[in-house]
Parts: sequence; C-alpha cells; structure tokens
Amino acid sequence: MTQHPPTTTPGLSGRDAERLAAALGSRDVTVFVDGTSLRLPEGARDAVVDLLSRLTRGETVTVASAEEPLTVSGELLTTSQAAALAGISNTYLRNLTTQGVIPVQYRGSHRRIRRADVEAWLAGQAAAGPAEDAAPGAAAPAGELLTTSQAAALAGISNTYLRNLTTQGVIPVQYRGSHRRIRRADVQAWLAGRGGAADDDAPPGEASAGTEQA
Repeated sequence: MTQHPPTTTPGLSGRDAERLAAALGSRDVTVFVDGTSLRLPEGARDAVVDLLSRLTRGETVTVASAEEPLTVSGELLTTSQAAALAGISNTYLRNLTTQGVIPVQYRGSHRRIRRADVEAWLAGQAAAGPAEDAAPGAAAPAGELLTTSQAAALAGISNTYLRNLTTQGVIPVQYRGSHRRIRRADVQAWLAGRGGAADDDAPPGEASAGTEQA
C-alpha cells in the first residue's frame, strides 16, 4: 500500500475551537464530499473525533499512515490483555505506559499496546532477577523485585500496611502469578519521599514487618 507523507495541522483557538468542541458532544460525525453526505462508521468516527478534539484544545496534530500491516509480534492488545500477558494489574500497566516504560498507541480514546513491547518489558524484568527465594530483608539490587515481606522489612512497616500502599497505588506493584513483587527502588523512593522517617502513619500495632512471602 502506498504510504502518503504525514500532514500537520495547527490547533484551533477562540470561537472556532468553541463551536467545534460543542458540535463534537454528539459524537455523530457526518462528512460532506462534493455535496454527498457520509456518516462515518465507528472506527473512523473515533479517529476523527479524537483528532478534532485535540484541535479544539489548541494542540498541533500530525496525521500519518501506519508503516505496515501488523505481524503476530506486532499484535495490538487492550490494556487488560497486556496486563494479563505481563502478569500485572491494569493500573500498574497503565502507569508503565504513562511513564513511557512500555510504548502505547491510541485508537480513539483507547490505549493499545504491542505484544512485542510487553514481551520486551518482561524480558527486561527477567534479566533483573526477581528475588523469588531470597530471605526477608536480604540485600537486593535497586532494580530487583522483592516479596511483600522483604519490601515491608526494607520500609520498616508491616506487611498489611505495605499491601495497603500498593493497593492505593502509592508504591507500584507487579504480579508473578498471584504473588506481589515490589521493586527495591520504588520502596526506597517512597522512603525518600517521607524523608526517611519511621512509619508514623501506620495503624497502631502494625509497626513491624511480618514473614508473609506473597
């Protein structure tokens, strides 16, 4: 298929942006070509609405053709499919895409992640050497994954409080099967953000780490 060069359009402002933003509220897009109207199908509609919405926000938009048909390794996954493949939660997967750790594409307002990019991230995690069998409190490189007990011991808090922090998204968590794993660097970053203080906010009776491994 012939590849056409990208085109770039500056964002709209003022009255033009306001009128277009109001019109997009219905999400019913009809185009007119040589006096003939055509209501766009869902896939094309989402792409056009996304493009026009960006223009109303004053964003400059570039439109380009896809480089080539997707191969098996280039298969696009939904957030849930990518998270399941990686063995992590949807929330953590979204954090990784937002941070640029795993590249993301958009189809309208929906995130899509290449299977190959998830597999590459998994390979990098495996190379970091997760601490599956290490004893609680054992030393680990900054990129190594810790069990719940190891992370709690490093942070000086209880397992329960540590799990609460991961559930709230305060400390990122990954999953290996049903087991939580936390990067040593993320625990250290949380400690640094608290000024290295003790667990002043932990509920009474939960100041010491337990021995749970998952």
